[in-house]
Amino acid sequence: MKHPLYETLEIKQKSRRPFSTSEDFKYFIENRELLGKLKRFSGLYDSEENEFDIMRANILLRGLENKKLFEEEIVNIHNHGQMESARFMTALKERTIDQPYHEVNGIKVYIPFFSTALNQIYTNEPEKLLSLPYSDLVDHFEDTIIDPFDTYGSELFNSYFSSLVKIMESGKVTAFFHYDMNTLYFVNNQGRLDNKLVLFDKYIKRPSYTHMMERLAPVCEAYFSNDRTATIEALFNNKLISAKMRALLLQK
Repeated sequence: MKHPLYETLEIKQKSRRPFSTSEDFKYFIENRELLGKLKRFSGLYDSEENEFDIMRANILLRGLENKKLFEEEIVNIHNHGQMESARFMTALKERTIDQPYHEVNGIKVYIPFFSTALNQIYTNEPEKLLSLPYSDLVDHFEDTIIDPFDTYGSELFNSYFSSLVKIMESGKVTAFFHYDMNTLYFVNNQGRLDNKLVLFDKYIKRPSYTHMMERLAPVCEAYFSNDRTATIEALFNNKLISAKMRALLLQK
């Protein structure tokens, strides 16, 4: 059962831009059909009402987009004419330089549902994808899929795949902030949501959205200390909730 603190903040939130108007939501709706290629994650298809699951789905969708682009460009470069390995690599990097990725121990992971070893094939030995067994990865890769959230943990959200901003971590949980949603998300090391704190209740007349990183830090520290009273006070002292909301939460 959700604790009254989190539930009340969500119910009493100030009118905000609907998540359905966000770039995250638009990208999800435009691309979610591709989730059919990742059957073990197909349950994320029906995530319209859960913004965090949409963020998870978008990481997978951007990975699928990367996979397709790499494979197409590798074939295009090869068909353009034989070239030495160094030139091949340079051409591929030029065509994929703007794609999102997650970095793990110096390795760029462009396809999060693949292991780091397979990602290195795509980025460091791409010509292997032109022949078996690696060419099979283009259309038959279901057995190769890993759970990126179990494998790469919450740090996957601290990458170019995600619009979340990391605030701090403690133990196995990391706090992230979404500027469009004005919400703190506490993500565990399996890449699942533990809790979320919705900021700026409807009783705040003139909310301030400046210097959010500095203002959120004491809230996260109080949350990680498992002190709900301190969390409420940190929210109030940093003008993230109103005096009326503070009193209401302390009563609960």
